[in-house]
Amino acid sequence: MVKAERLGHMVLSVSNLEASREFYEKVVGLETVTGNDEGTIVFLSLGEQHHDLALIQRATGARPDATQPGLVHFAWKVADFPALQAAYHEINDAGFEIEPIQHNITNSLYMPDPDGNLVELYCDRWEDGIEVLRTQGPRRVALDIETGEGLGDAQELLRAR
Repeated sequence: MVKAERLGHMVLSVSNLEASREFYEKVVGLETVTGNDEGTIVFLSLGEQHHDLALIQRATGARPDATQPGLVHFAWKVADFPALQAAYHEINDAGFEIEPIQHNITNSLYMPDPDGNLVELYCDRWEDGIEVLRTQGPRRVALDIETGEGLGDAQELLRAR
């Protein structure tokens, strides 16, 4: 059986290349490595490999429909909770929609990119997250970004807003 070492990179079709490039630079901290002369593709990197994400200007039409098969979200790991807090404040100050969530294994920030793809920034809560997930199962509650505490049922809190 083949076993990959890690996720190498992702490629997204986007409806506005420049808006998407700017989003991923500001929200994830990617840098643009190169693009083609036609302005239809850019390669972005965290600086350790040739590219972590490529964006191709070719998607058209409405944002993805949440009831259809396809990408749910993709996640980018940050160093620790202080880095996540700093990211929250920077992203919030830039005017992007953002939702802080605590899972039993991560503290996470979720936001849609310009095409509606859901992007997660997260930090691990435990050194042995796989064992926590195996024994506790999934959990999703609102996250107090200042204290790092979970705030109960996220769905109930969202309905109360």
